[in-house]
Parts: sequence; C-alpha cells; structure tokens
Amino acid sequence: MELHIPDGINYECSGCGKCCSGWAVPMTKEDYERISVKDWGAVNEKYKDKKLFRKLKDSQRAGGLYTHTIVRGDDGGCPFLENNLCFIHKSFGGKFKPTICQLFPYCFNETPSGIYTTVSFYSMSVIYNSGRALTAQKEVLEQKWQEFQTINPDHHPNWSLLQLTVGEPITWDEYLKHDEKLLELLQTHKLSIYERLLAGSEYLVSLRKVPPQPIALSNQAALNHLDKHLLVALHKIYFPVKPLGLADPDFSIGRFLYQLAFQGTSLAFPGCSYSIEELNKMPWPSNDLEIQDLLYRYFYSRIFAKLYFGAGFGQLSLITGFHHLCLIAALIKLQSKAWALARQAPTVSLMDVATTVRQLEKGLGETRLGGYSAAVWELLMSSPQRVKRVLACT
Repeated sequence: MELHIPDGINYECSGCGKCCSGWAVPMTKEDYERISVKDWGAVNEKYKDKKLFRKLKDSQRAGGLYTHTIVRGDDGGCPFLENNLCFIHKSFGGKFKPTICQLFPYCFNETPSGIYTTVSFYSMSVIYNSGRALTAQKEVLEQKWQEFQTINPDHHPNWSLLQLTVGEPITWDEYLKHDEKLLELLQTHKLSIYERLLAGSEYLVSLRKVPPQPIALSNQAALNHLDKHLLVALHKIYFPVKPLGLADPDFSIGRFLYQLAFQGTSLAFPGCSYSIEELNKMPWPSNDLEIQDLLYRYFYSRIFAKLYFGAGFGQLSLITGFHHLCLIAALIKLQSKAWALARQAPTVSLMDVATTVRQLEKGLGETRLGGYSAAVWELLMSSPQRVKRVLACT
C-alpha cells in the first residue's frame, strides 16, 4: 500500500532522554519474555533486587497488545535510562528493546487509500521540528511500517462506518474531498490557528443536511455551565494531576460523567486550581510565530494522519472528531497559561506550549473510547455553537 508522508514535519533523535520519562513503558508478551529473562542484576549492580517489570491488570490487557510494563524509577523515568541513553539498547542492541521503543516516535494509520504516517509530539525533536524532514526518510518509514505490521499482524482499522455526523454516513472517497479542504483551511497562515479550526468546523457543518446559521467568532456569548464542565472533564483526562496508566478507570464513561456533573468548573493543577476566567487574564502571545508554527504542525499532523475520527479515534463522526480537536486546542491555551502562572511569568512562552502539547500527546495516546463513551462525546461535541463559544472565550 502507498505510504503517505506529511510535508513540513521533521524528526531526528537528539538524545535528550525525555521521551523515556513520564510513563511506564508498555511491553508485549514477547517483549516481556525476551527482556525479563535476563539477569539484570548481574548485568549491572544497580538493578540487583530491583522490581523492573509489572504485569498489567486484566482490564488493562483487554483488547490490547500489552501484557506488562517496565516499572518507573524513583524519578518517574524508565530505570533503564542511563546518561540519556537506553541501557537495554547499549547492552543488547536496538532490536532487544521493547517494541514501542523501537517504533517510537513513528505512527502509522492504515486506511483504504494507503498508510498515513506521522510522528509523536511527545518527542522534543518533533516539538521543535528539528532533524531531517520525514519526506526524506522514506526508507526508514517503510522499514518501521514493516516492523509495525510484524508486531500488529491483525491490526486492520475498520473505516466502513464513516459518518459526517450521527445518522449521515459518508464514503471514504467523500471524506477525502473534505480532508483536502480541511488541510487547505488549516494552511491559511494569515489567520490564527483557532480561526483556522473554526473555519474547518463551519465547513463541515455546512455539509450537514440541515446546517445551522453561521455565527461570527467575535459575537459569541460567554461559556455556559455545560461548556465549562466539559472542558474540566476533558482536562482531567488529558492533564491529570495524578498520572494515569493504561486503561485507568479515570477513562471510564461513568467517571467521565461524574466529572461532567459534579467536579465544578475549575481546572485542577498540582497544588492548586484555576477557573477559566482566572486563566483568561493571562496574556496569550497571538503574534508569536514559533507558537503558531508548533500548533499548526500539531493539528496538521493529527488531521493528515486521520487520528481524530472514525477508526483513527473512537469511531467518532467526522464533525465530532474535528470538534474534539477544537476543544483540545482551547485546552492547550488554558494549560499553557497555567504553566506561565506557575512560573510567575508575564505571558505564555513557547516552553509552556511545548510542555502542554507533550502532556496532551501522552493523554491522547492513553485514551480509549468505548461505545458508550463515544456516544456521549457525539452528544456533547457535535454542536458548532459550543465550539464557537469555547474558541471565542478561552
């Protein structure tokens, strides 16, 4: 199948080691059997009598590839990280590492028109767009895709259930025409990223059988109670104060609805909380070209790789999946402002936004939408009026 590679996205490992921190590295059964059999205490004294691996709970293993994780070290990073380099790789070669580490940060999405590839924005090199262009790494990407297929031989996403919105099915060919338009709108660089996303929402909504009347971004009323509760519930998922693990109960529909109904309208951060109104007082550098470029590349990557709707994300309809992107764009702004407030800075910096995007990428990667969850999201995120209020008032 044809390999589709995004323009303008660069990556080359910088050896910073930050990709190996902040999560428990998941392992397939084969990874665990290959790596755990080694006497790591004999290889390196520091691993003697240390618990290095943990079996996942039944709920965490259900329907997934992973059976175990590497236990995080005291610093929150992988215990096999030494001087920003992988000790497993150093000792036994790259092919001995966990599968996810071998593939990182490359991502692949199989579709009816080929394989769409991109890279994870959890990587600092991807965040800063450093290194070689992906378009110059075709051989590497083809090799990584072959490795992905070997690891996931039965992974064939189902794109036959596409819907523009609930009850309005579309074909893949129809979608590709809309995809071309969305990417064109996203590349309107004279507009802010938020205005470009709004234009994308208006385009998609105009395709509905009974489209609502357009509403200007500048003429929106204040956020209503449900808008705020929805932002708080999503913030809890993507920016948790307490780190969540694979298939953590915090991702269940019951807990999401509980957050939606009872958790108030303030966003939680380590040691404090801020209301949306408080965060909105922090200036946003709308003319910062580096921030605009980072946000453009991030949303371009997700749209290009089809990682926001259908088989790419929870079988959401196209409109709801795109509106979810709009809401997380608002959350990026709010979370970045919180980081700036924590630093007692006068305004948001590129560093604040970069930290936020990395957090978000991790949260999105750990989120799994089941049927009930997706149905609730369809109900709450299909409204273009809500998207316009959120983009205008954050």
